[in-house]
Amino acid sequence: MVRRKTVRVYLVEPQKVVSDAMRHVLEQDATIEVVGTTGDPRSGEIGELRPDVIFLDTDAVTLDVEEAIAACERSSPQSRVCVVSAQHRPRAMQRALAAKADAYVAKDTSPATFLEIVHLVANGDSYADPRIAGAMLRRRSTRSRESNQLSSRELEIVRLIADGLSNREIGRRLMLSEKTVKNHVSHILAKLKVNARSGVAVYAIRSGLVI
Repeated sequence: MVRRKTVRVYLVEPQKVVSDAMRHVLEQDATIEVVGTTGDPRSGEIGELRPDVIFLDTDAVTLDVEEAIAACERSSPQSRVCVVSAQHRPRAMQRALAAKADAYVAKDTSPATFLEIVHLVANGDSYADPRIAGAMLRRRSTRSRESNQLSSRELEIVRLIADGLSNREIGRRLMLSEKTVKNHVSHILAKLKVNARSGVAVYAIRSGLVI
Protein backbone atom coordinates (compact mmCIF):
# COMPACT_ATOMS: atom_id res chain seq x y z
CA MET A 1 0.00 0.00 0.00
CA VAL A 2 1.38 3.41 -1.00
CA ARG A 3 1.66 5.73 1.98
CA ARG A 4 0.23 9.20 1.53
CA LYS A 5 2.56 12.14 1.98
CA THR A 6 2.01 14.24 5.09
CA VAL A 7 -0.18 17.28 4.44
CA ARG A 8 0.52 20.37 6.54
CA VAL A 9 -2.69 22.22 7.35
CA TYR A 10 -3.27 25.67 8.82
CA LEU A 11 -6.64 26.72 10.29
CA VAL A 12 -7.96 30.27 9.99
CA GLU A 13 -10.72 29.97 12.56
CA PRO A 14 -11.46 32.69 15.16
CA GLN A 15 -13.75 30.46 17.25
CA LYS A 16 -11.62 28.21 19.47
CA VAL A 17 -14.31 25.59 19.98
CA VAL A 18 -14.61 25.20 16.19
CA SER A 19 -10.85 25.16 15.58
CA ASP A 20 -10.42 22.53 18.31
CA ALA A 21 -13.14 20.40 16.69
CA MET A 22 -11.53 20.73 13.25
CA ARG A 23 -8.13 19.88 14.69
CA HIS A 24 -9.58 16.79 16.37
CA VAL A 25 -11.06 15.55 13.07
CA LEU A 26 -7.93 16.28 11.04
CA GLU A 27 -5.59 14.61 13.50
CA GLN A 28 -7.48 11.34 13.16
CA ASP A 29 -5.46 10.98 9.94
CA ALA A 30 -1.81 10.25 10.70
CA THR A 31 -0.77 11.85 7.39
CA ILE A 32 -2.29 15.24 8.25
CA GLU A 33 -0.48 17.69 10.52
CA VAL A 34 -2.17 20.84 11.84
CA VAL A 35 0.73 23.28 12.01
CA GLY A 36 -1.11 26.30 13.43
CA THR A 37 -4.27 28.31 13.90
CA THR A 38 -5.21 31.96 13.82
CA GLY A 39 -8.30 34.11 13.79
CA ASP A 40 -6.90 36.53 11.21
CA PRO A 41 -6.04 35.49 7.64
CA ARG A 42 -3.53 38.38 7.52
CA SER A 43 -1.38 36.70 10.21
CA GLY A 44 2.31 36.63 9.34
CA GLU A 45 2.57 33.15 10.82
CA ILE A 46 0.84 31.70 7.76
CA GLY A 47 3.66 32.86 5.52
CA GLU A 48 6.30 31.65 7.97
CA LEU A 49 4.85 28.13 8.20
CA ARG A 50 3.95 27.80 4.49
CA PRO A 51 1.26 25.13 4.92
CA ASP A 52 0.10 22.91 2.08
CA VAL A 53 -3.56 23.68 2.76
CA ILE A 54 -5.27 26.57 4.54
CA PHE A 55 -8.80 26.08 5.87
CA LEU A 56 -10.53 29.45 6.03
CA ASP A 57 -13.81 29.88 7.95
CA THR A 58 -15.45 32.72 6.05
CA ASP A 59 -18.43 32.73 8.44
CA ALA A 60 -16.25 33.81 11.35
CA VAL A 61 -13.49 36.06 10.00
CA THR A 62 -14.13 39.79 9.94
CA LEU A 63 -13.01 40.30 6.34
CA ASP A 64 -15.13 39.82 3.23
CA VAL A 65 -14.61 36.43 1.59
CA GLU A 66 -12.67 37.91 -1.36
CA GLU A 67 -10.38 39.89 0.92
CA ALA A 68 -9.83 36.95 3.27
CA ILE A 69 -8.89 34.59 0.43
CA ALA A 70 -6.57 37.21 -1.08
CA ALA A 71 -4.89 37.71 2.32
CA CYS A 72 -4.17 33.98 2.57
CA GLU A 73 -2.75 33.94 -0.95
CA ARG A 74 -0.53 36.94 -0.25
CA SER A 75 0.80 35.36 2.94
CA SER A 76 1.49 31.95 1.40
CA PRO A 77 1.11 31.89 -2.40
CA GLN A 78 1.96 28.20 -2.70
CA SER A 79 -0.78 27.13 -0.24
CA ARG A 80 -4.14 25.81 -1.38
CA VAL A 81 -7.10 27.66 0.15
CA CYS A 82 -10.23 25.79 1.25
CA VAL A 83 -13.21 27.85 2.34
CA VAL A 84 -15.25 26.29 5.15
CA SER A 85 -18.77 27.62 5.67
CA ALA A 86 -22.14 26.70 7.13
CA GLN A 87 -23.81 28.49 4.21
CA HIS A 88 -25.46 26.23 1.64
CA ARG A 89 -26.38 29.20 -0.55
CA PRO A 90 -25.09 28.90 -4.12
CA ARG A 91 -24.13 32.57 -4.08
CA ALA A 92 -21.75 31.99 -1.16
CA MET A 93 -20.05 29.16 -3.03
CA GLN A 94 -19.84 31.16 -6.24
CA ARG A 95 -18.20 34.13 -4.45
CA ALA A 96 -15.58 31.89 -2.86
CA LEU A 97 -14.70 30.01 -6.03
CA ALA A 98 -14.71 33.17 -8.13
CA ALA A 99 -12.22 34.61 -5.64
CA LYS A 100 -9.95 31.63 -6.50
CA ALA A 101 -10.59 29.43 -3.48
CA ASP A 102 -9.51 25.89 -4.32
CA ALA A 103 -12.41 24.29 -2.48
CA TYR A 104 -15.75 25.09 -0.85
CA VAL A 105 -16.54 22.75 2.04
CA ALA A 106 -19.78 22.82 4.04
CA LYS A 107 -19.39 22.51 7.80
CA ASP A 108 -21.81 19.59 7.96
CA THR A 109 -19.52 17.51 5.72
CA SER A 110 -18.80 14.10 7.25
CA PRO A 111 -15.38 13.68 8.94
CA ALA A 112 -14.38 10.95 6.47
CA THR A 113 -15.18 13.16 3.48
CA PHE A 114 -13.44 16.10 5.14
CA LEU A 115 -10.22 14.10 5.41
CA GLU A 116 -10.45 12.99 1.78
CA ILE A 117 -10.88 16.61 0.68
CA VAL A 118 -7.65 17.56 2.45
CA HIS A 119 -5.66 15.07 0.36
CA LEU A 120 -7.58 15.85 -2.80
CA VAL A 121 -6.83 19.57 -2.58
CA ALA A 122 -3.24 19.04 -1.44
CA ASN A 123 -2.70 16.99 -4.61
CA GLY A 124 -3.71 19.96 -6.76
CA ASP A 125 -7.38 19.20 -7.41
CA SER A 126 -10.39 21.36 -6.59
CA TYR A 127 -13.61 20.60 -4.73
CA ALA A 128 -17.12 22.02 -4.50
CA ASP A 129 -19.74 20.51 -2.20
CA PRO A 130 -21.94 18.53 -4.63
CA ARG A 131 -25.14 19.31 -2.69
CA ILE A 132 -24.68 23.00 -3.41
CA ALA A 133 -22.93 22.81 -6.78
CA GLY A 134 -25.48 20.42 -8.26
CA ALA A 135 -28.43 22.59 -7.27
CA MET A 136 -26.63 25.67 -8.54
CA LEU A 137 -25.80 24.21 -11.95
CA ARG A 138 -29.31 22.83 -12.45
CA ARG A 139 -30.91 26.21 -11.90
CA ARG A 140 -28.89 28.16 -14.46
CA SER A 141 -28.72 28.26 -18.23
CA THR A 142 -25.67 27.41 -20.31
CA ARG A 143 -24.11 30.60 -21.56
CA SER A 144 -20.31 30.51 -21.55
CA ARG A 145 -18.14 30.07 -24.61
CA GLU A 146 -16.65 26.93 -23.00
CA SER A 147 -20.03 25.22 -23.31
CA ASN A 148 -19.58 25.23 -27.10
CA GLN A 149 -16.71 22.77 -26.65
CA LEU A 150 -18.99 20.20 -25.01
CA SER A 151 -21.67 18.08 -26.60
CA SER A 152 -25.18 18.04 -25.16
CA ARG A 153 -24.43 14.62 -23.66
CA GLU A 154 -21.25 15.93 -22.06
CA LEU A 155 -23.18 18.86 -20.59
CA GLU A 156 -25.62 16.39 -19.03
CA ILE A 157 -22.71 14.51 -17.52
CA VAL A 158 -21.16 17.72 -16.16
CA ARG A 159 -24.39 18.38 -14.26
CA LEU A 160 -24.49 14.84 -12.88
CA ILE A 161 -20.83 15.00 -11.84
CA ALA A 162 -21.65 18.20 -9.98
CA ASP A 163 -24.48 16.30 -8.27
CA GLY A 164 -21.85 13.91 -6.93
CA LEU A 165 -22.87 10.85 -8.98
CA SER A 166 -20.36 8.12 -9.77
CA ASN A 167 -19.77 6.87 -13.32
CA ARG A 168 -21.97 3.85 -12.61
CA GLU A 169 -24.79 6.04 -11.27
CA ILE A 170 -24.52 8.37 -14.26
CA GLY A 171 -24.72 5.38 -16.57
CA ARG A 172 -27.89 4.17 -14.91
CA ARG A 173 -29.42 7.64 -15.06
CA LEU A 174 -28.61 8.11 -18.75
CA MET A 175 -28.91 4.44 -19.77
CA LEU A 176 -25.26 4.25 -20.83
CA SER A 177 -22.59 1.69 -20.03
CA GLU A 178 -20.12 2.60 -17.30
CA LYS A 179 -17.31 2.40 -19.89
CA THR A 180 -19.10 4.91 -22.14
CA VAL A 181 -19.54 7.29 -19.23
CA LYS A 182 -15.87 6.90 -18.31
CA ASN A 183 -14.90 7.85 -21.88
CA HIS A 184 -17.18 10.90 -21.77
CA VAL A 185 -15.66 11.98 -18.44
CA SER A 186 -12.15 11.66 -19.88
CA HIS A 187 -13.12 13.87 -22.83
CA ILE A 188 -14.70 16.44 -20.47
CA LEU A 189 -11.58 16.61 -18.31
CA ALA A 190 -9.42 17.08 -21.40
CA LYS A 191 -11.66 19.77 -22.90
CA LEU A 192 -11.96 21.72 -19.64
CA LYS A 193 -8.27 21.18 -18.81
CA VAL A 194 -8.91 19.93 -15.28
CA ASN A 195 -7.14 17.02 -13.60
CA ALA A 196 -9.99 15.29 -11.78
CA ARG A 197 -13.77 15.03 -11.83
CA SER A 198 -13.86 16.94 -8.53
CA GLY A 199 -12.65 19.99 -10.43
CA VAL A 200 -15.42 19.90 -13.05
CA ALA A 201 -18.03 21.66 -10.89
CA VAL A 202 -15.48 24.23 -9.70
CA TYR A 203 -14.49 25.02 -13.28
CA ALA A 204 -18.12 25.23 -14.34
CA ILE A 205 -19.01 27.69 -11.59
CA ARG A 206 -15.94 29.86 -12.12
CA SER A 207 -16.36 30.03 -15.88
CA GLY A 208 -20.12 30.40 -16.03
CA LEU A 209 -20.45 27.00 -17.70
CA VAL A 210 -23.68 26.08 -15.96
CA ILE A 211 -26.60 23.85 -16.72
